[in-house]
Amino acid sequence: MGCRKLLKIVFLTEKFYKRYEKCTEIEQKDYRPYIRIKVVINGVVWAVPLRSNIKHNHEFAIWTDKDNNCGIDVTKAVVIENPARYISTTQPYVRPNEFKVLKQIDEHQVVQKLQRYIKKYKKAKEHPEIPRNKQLLQCSTLQYFEKYI
Repeated sequence: MGCRKLLKIVFLTEKFYKRYEKCTEIEQKDYRPYIRIKVVINGVVWAVPLRSNIKHNHEFAIWTDKDNNCGIDVTKAVVIENPARYISTTQPYVRPNEFKVLKQIDEHQVVQKLQRYIKKYKKAKEHPEIPRNKQLLQCSTLQYFEKYI
């Protein structure tokens, strides 16, 4: 039996948000910190947000509180090019009900979901004129990190 790799829950620094302030699909509000799940794919560090009120296609989320549309949302994943600079040392607080669910999720599950989403994004790039592909491409944060996919 393999060893489960527990999730690493992080905040990103102000420096990260400053660098990407013009990237409208990256969630950033001055009054609200965004909790993210750190994963590594092929040596690239990704930060996948824990979100509330997810309204898009549910195949791109891992639910932590489905009744309230809360979960890990791979459509808003970002690459962390400089983890020492962009990952905060502040420890995030997660709502108890979601924390209980997060303890049951391992990094591999998030990586698999993100890899499937990246594959779907690349396929959508082949035919951006199709309305559903256009929507996926416009709303994804992958548009800012294509060199990593």
